[in-house]
Amino acid sequence: MSYRLRWRLVGRGNRVLDSGEIDSGFPDRPSGVQALAAFLQQFAQWGRDTEEGTWWARRSPDADLLVQISLQVEGTHEPELMPGLWTAPQGEDAPLRS
Repeated sequence: MSYRLRWRLVGRGNRVLDSGEIDSGFPDRPSGVQALAAFLQQFAQWGRDTEEGTWWARRSPDADLLVQISLQVEGTHEPELMPGLWTAPQGEDAPLRS
């Protein structure tokens, strides 16, 4: 089973500005998780939206832009649920300020 890491760049009012995929997919879940971890480490703040099943990342607490990332089984649009290790936010809980 292969996995895809998809991202969306979101601005104020949850407006989607851009979207894409990280690399060209991963042969298994562990390699997808490893790529997700490396991607999140680039940002000053990141966390998990448990209701959506996605992660978010931003450069600073006052950033107007947010990246949403989801790990999906190839061929689906459903995000994978992740272990608690990846649910601890780095920074503030709220992804974007209003």
